[in-house]
Amino acid sequence: KQWYQRRVHGEYTSATMITVVTILFFFPLSNCLRQPNPSISEGSLIPLPLTTGTIGDRVMVVDADGARAKLACVNWYGAHMEGHVVNGLDKQTISSIAQTIRELGFNCIRLPFSLEQFFEDPVIEDSRVSANPDLKGSTAMEVFDATVAGLTNEGLIVILNNHNSKAGWCCSEQDGEGLWYTHDYPEDMWIQALTSMAERYSGNPMVAGIDLRNELRKAHGHAPTWGDGNAKTDWAMAAEKAGNLVLDVNPNLLILIEGTEYAGNLEGARTHPIKLSHPAQLVYSGHMYPFWWDSSLAYPEFKQRIEDRQTFVTEAGQSYSAAYWMGEFGTGDNDEAWGKIIQYLEESDSDWSYWAIDGYSTPGEDETYGILQGDYVTVRNPWLVDQLKNIMPVLP
Repeated sequence: KQWYQRRVHGEYTSATMITVVTILFFFPLSNCLRQPNPSISEGSLIPLPLTTGTIGDRVMVVDADGARAKLACVNWYGAHMEGHVVNGLDKQTISSIAQTIRELGFNCIRLPFSLEQFFEDPVIEDSRVSANPDLKGSTAMEVFDATVAGLTNEGLIVILNNHNSKAGWCCSEQDGEGLWYTHDYPEDMWIQALTSMAERYSGNPMVAGIDLRNELRKAHGHAPTWGDGNAKTDWAMAAEKAGNLVLDVNPNLLILIEGTEYAGNLEGARTHPIKLSHPAQLVYSGHMYPFWWDSSLAYPEFKQRIEDRQTFVTEAGQSYSAAYWMGEFGTGDNDEAWGKIIQYLEESDSDWSYWAIDGYSTPGEDETYGILQGDYVTVRNPWLVDQLKNIMPVLP
């Protein structure tokens, strides 16, 4: 787990993080807003666009008919890193990886990107797309476009995620990426990228949401705040501004807004809830990993901490009421701490997104949390897939 320890490096020990991944139920093809890839079996899509609504005493993601649309997602990363391309394209075609993801039971993908990738748009090294010869000589955004198309053609919903500004691994308090802006990529460029991405995929309803920024945390000694009006640190104010500008471009997108403390804390929403021009498009998001301090608690305390800091937002009838999505959680070991996360997701029937599908973190460096091995075909840990399959359906 060297690369995950590099990610933590002590910063996560006091942070609680939850990420909600969303599982979708499948509906008759006649109700869908797009024609599927011929290889997809009839009934594999849901009525779009997605929004949120109250079901019982909770706010949840729902489909165009108002029925629960549970998002059971998986992260597919790499495009936000120095290579500017999703991992695995040197091993399998985009369509093959997308088919594998669908056959494993996931119904959506969280797809990270960096601002550097978007604005610089460099030509991708041929070696990174060697299994996709049609992509040789393509730029980063052309490959990203092909990735989005390949996923949605396979009937998979895509949630875009601005992971970072400068391309690279995330996250620490030393990387200077903890806020939504940096010296090289100020707030206006962040917003420009978000709105441009919303416009870029506006013709594809399977691109159903955008996660505005990953794991807000300290940068250069300044911690993100929530609702204090400080333009340099108030994440809630920035997210609300950006979310509304994205909705001006595409009012059908879900706007996913992570908490502070590495996406571990949404408590600010109690007193300063996000106000969007289309309120039903708001989804709050958090993250959780077994190596975080929270997971060391006994299960009753662990559950209470998640509810107090994150999933309270789903309570209907409150000023802060919104849907919730656990955007990241993952493991390489079937240990007690991991079992608490799985148990909570099962008991809460939350939407989620597992980190990650990837068989490697960078070429030649194994991804021990990956669903797949380095060939991007073979399942790494069958027990993990079985556990995730158990929480994919809407649960009683």
